[in-house]
Amino acid sequence: MIQLKNKSINGIAYHKIGKGPGIILIHGLGLRSESWIEQIKFLKKDYTIYSIDLPGHGKSNILPQNKNTLKGHCNKITKFIKLNNINKPILIGHSLGALITIEIAGNNPNILKSGIAISPVYKRTKDDLRKVQKRAKEIKESPTEEVIVNKLLERWFGNSKSFKINNHLKFIRELLLRNKKNNLEGYTNAYNLFSKLDGNSTKTIKSIKVPMLYITGEKDLNSTPSMTKKLANINDQKYAVIKGAKHVVPLTHSKQCNFHLINFIKGLQ
Repeated sequence: MIQLKNKSINGIAYHKIGKGPGIILIHGLGLRSESWIEQIKFLKKDYTIYSIDLPGHGKSNILPQNKNTLKGHCNKITKFIKLNNINKPILIGHSLGALITIEIAGNNPNILKSGIAISPVYKRTKDDLRKVQKRAKEIKESPTEEVIVNKLLERWFGNSKSFKINNHLKFIRELLLRNKKNNLEGYTNAYNLFSKLDGNSTKTIKSIKVPMLYITGEKDLNSTPSMTKKLANINDQKYAVIKGAKHVVPLTHSKQCNFHLINFIKGLQ
C-alpha cells in the first residue's frame, strides 16, 4: 500500500486519516510513512493519524547538510505540528523516529500530550557504534541493493521460516527499494547521522515531563530490552518488551504492539 500524501509548506510529506485527537507517526531509517500500516488501521477510528515521511525519505524534502542533525529533524517535526495546528499530539516514533520523539519530549514538552518510543537506542557500546559507522560508510561508498537492503533485512528479520514474517519482510523490502531508488542521498545522510548517535542524552531524558512509553523487541540486537528498561527507569516511565520480536516491532508483532499502545493512550485520558 502506497499512501496518498499531502505536503506541509516546510517540506514534510504526510498521510492524514481518521478522526479525533492527533497522533503523529514517525518511521525509522530507510522506511516511509507506509510502514505504520497496522497502527493506522487500528487507531484511525478514534484518532486523527498523521503518518509522516522523515526528511529525505518518501516524498519529504531533504535536509540541507548543515541541518542534518537530530535537532534539525526535530525542528522539522515541531514546525509541522505548529503549521498544521495539531493540538497536543501524541508522538509515536520507531528507531530514528524514536530518538526524535524522545528529543522533542525532552526539549519541547509544551507541544505534546505524550510520547511513545519504539525500538530506541540508548548508550550504545563503542563496539556497536563502530559497527553502525562501518555500515554508514558502506552505504555511502557502495550503495548496492546488497548493502542497503539485503544486509539490513537480515539484521531486522533474521532467517525466519514464518510465512507471516516473510510477508512483512517483502513489504519492508519494497519500502527500502523505493527509498534506494528515489531518496538515496536522504537515506545516506540520515544513516550517517544515526551512526554518530549513541542515543539521547541523559539530560534530555531527565527533562521529559510528559508521560512516555518505551517499547522494544525481546530479540532486537539494536534496541535491546536492557536499553529500554534503563530509559524508562531514568524518570519512572512505562516500558514493554515484546516476546520474540526483533526490530520492526510495529509490523511483525502489531497485535502485541497495538495492545500496549492503546492501553497507554487510553490511560492518558
